[in-house]
Formats: sequence, structure tokens, C-alpha cells
Amino acid sequence: MIQSAMARIDIATFKAEITSKPRGTRLRDFFRILCEKRDQGLIVNFLINWNDERRVVPAANVYAIRYLKEHKINVRIIRGGRCCHAKILMVDRDRAIIGSHNLSVRSCHNNFEVSYLILDPVNIARLAAIYDRTMIDTQPAG
Repeated sequence: MIQSAMARIDIATFKAEITSKPRGTRLRDFFRILCEKRDQGLIVNFLINWNDERRVVPAANVYAIRYLKEHKINVRIIRGGRCCHAKILMVDRDRAIIGSHNLSVRSCHNNFEVSYLILDPVNIARLAAIYDRTMIDTQPAG
């Protein structure tokens, strides 16, 4: 879905894992394409779980935040130590996937996860409004 993005990509996740493990190939490709899209001038927003006390923060997020910021992705965290537990992938504000999936090897290979594709313009607009309201109360990661 991100390969077809023309203008913007909005993401929210609890965990982002960028790994060199063989089972992480698809995730590496996902993040590579995400960075390529940013290099092409697309708006890429990435909301990820983080707090300074590192309570309930996956260790993989440390590396993911660094990697994404190096590639000029707009990486944000919710203020006040609030947990980002939403899992959203929205492309061009006309299609989205929501569900239980993190961007992690375990979510892709081991867990039972549910992902729901949304194409209806009314529901996309509602999801975009929720995402935008949440982004108001964020700060840059790291």
C-alpha cells in the first residue's frame, strides 16, 4: 500500500522493529520504501510509543526512532508519557489499515493479528480527524 502513495503516509504504532534477521525482510522493505517515499517529497508522519522513563516501551523503538529521524521522517510521540497503542497505516487519506498489528517480526510471523482495510471516504475522514487531533498533542521523538 505504501508503494502506491502519492502525497502522504500517516502511521501510528506501539512497536516498530527494524532488524537484519532473515524473518525481518518484509519489515526492512517496508521501512526502506517508507524512506524512499519521504525522499521523493511525500509527507510521512510516524507516531510511535515512547516515554522518557521507558515504561512499557519496546527496546526496538530506540533504533527505529533513530533510523526514521536519520531519514527525515516526522517521528512524533504523545506528550505526557501517554502510550501510543493505536495501529494505523493511512495512505493519501483515501485508504487505511487499522488493526492489532505492530510493525514487528512477531506481529508478522507469530501472533494472531487482525488488520482491517478501510476504503470508505467517510470512515477515512473520521480516522484522519482522530489522527490529526492526536498529532496536535505530540512532540518530536528523541
